[in-house]
Amino acid sequence: MIGPLTEAELWKLAAQPALFAIVMLSFLKAPFRARLVAAAVGAAVGLAIGLIALWAQRSGEPWWLGWVFAAPLITLAGWRMFKRRRLAARG
Repeated sequence: MIGPLTEAELWKLAAQPALFAIVMLSFLKAPFRARLVAAAVGAAVGLAIGLIALWAQRSGEPWWLGWVFAAPLITLAGWRMFKRRRLAARG
């Protein structure tokens, strides 16, 4: 359990989901309905990341926390390389 939040922590926690949602609504090239869904998912992911970061800040970072944030980026980079190579093999 995280416990009571200070005002500074609350604002830090609220900022990330708001930024994720604004970015999805503003810059995603998709119909408005799809942008709304992406904004809601982005806000939920931002809130989850914020809660994990707050928990880690309060309790001391475990050794595996860096990998939790690095794994999606590594996966995305690998997927993009895979798709690029597959398209090059076709072409």
